[in-house]
Parts: sequence; C-alpha cells; structure tokens
Amino acid sequence: MPPNGPRLITDDEVAQMLKVSKRQLHRMKSRGDTISHIKIGRLTRWNLEEVEEWIRNGCPSAGSDQTEGGRSDG
Repeated sequence: MPPNGPRLITDDEVAQMLKVSKRQLHRMKSRGDTISHIKIGRLTRWNLEEVEEWIRNGCPSAGSDQTEGGRSDG
C-alpha cells in the first residue's frame, strides 16, 4: 500500500474499536447505523481515519441529523 493512501481496516478491527461483537457490527450496518464502508469483492474494509472521526463524534447513524456539537432531539 502506498504510504500516503488511506489505511483500511477490517470488520474485526472496527468491532474491536467499538467494543462490540462482529455480529453486532453487522446488525448496525444492516440498519444503516454506521458510516460508509468499502466493498472489495466479498470483503468489507473501513477507512481508519473515518472510523476514528465517527467514534469521536459519538457514532451517529449515517442518516441522522446530528452535528458535531449537539443532538437533534428537538
């Protein structure tokens, strides 16, 4: 991999970062509760920087209206 390219990580690594099981991560993906991921054939990969930012922002659902500073509960 080129040194300036994005670092791609596996479902296992994302699940470990979130402290959830791989099965729970798959449920989250199915509900649309995660950020976008990359499919390479049958493999799923995640951009490490995007995952870290998503976690810093409180893991908002991909379709939510949450912003970095607050919630959109009304």
